[in-house]
Amino acid sequence: MANFDLYSDVRYFPYGYLVHITYYFSILFVTMLFVGKMDFKAVGLEFGFHWKRYFLVGLLFALIFHLVRVAVVNGTFSRDYYLPFELHTLVFVFLGLLIGLAEESAFRGYILRNFLNEYKPWVSILVSSLLFGIYHINFSDPDLSWWAFYVGQAFTGGLLIGLLYYKTERNLIAPLTYHSLNIIIGQVIPWMPNVTAHYLLAIQMVINLVVTTLLLFLPLGKKQKTQKPTVSE
Repeated sequence: MANFDLYSDVRYFPYGYLVHITYYFSILFVTMLFVGKMDFKAVGLEFGFHWKRYFLVGLLFALIFHLVRVAVVNGTFSRDYYLPFELHTLVFVFLGLLIGLAEESAFRGYILRNFLNEYKPWVSILVSSLLFGIYHINFSDPDLSWWAFYVGQAFTGGLLIGLLYYKTERNLIAPLTYHSLNIIIGQVIPWMPNVTAHYLLAIQMVINLVVTTLLLFLPLGKKQKTQKPTVSE
């Protein structure tokens, strides 16, 4: 896509969009090959008793991320859309859900899930996040400064999502919700930054780290059942 400039607004629809769809379906397919069966429960996508709570957690953190970003970064609400707004929203809702499902199944549902079975949580989250950052590198682009910032943003985002996965009992609902909504909100809201891409990525890294630190102290798992004190006879 980088070589054919399919990321540009003029050429993205339909060519770049179709490449994106094909690519993320491929990621999802390869992940399921590693899992050994087409079963999303095997990567933690479970709609059990707490799924609504985990969905709201993912929603809340996605809203916090974008509200802080809009508040601290110089931008404008005068964005142009190259498709009718309704169609633009529809195609990015689908793409956002697909990207979230594919990448979260691979990096949190499979890679992090297996790491957690073998190593300490902090090691597992750090290593899986580093892999998530490396995965975002376009090795054909010589602009290393850009990719250093982009990998940093993906790495810190991976820390946040990995911790979210771990603290919600390895359920993929909260990471999937957060990841997908981050993409959807970012593509649908009319806000556009008036800063350089490097500056924006740096700010997003800081936001990721602050939110990750906040997440460390939040009890998100099941509530512990309190045992009734026994009465000694």
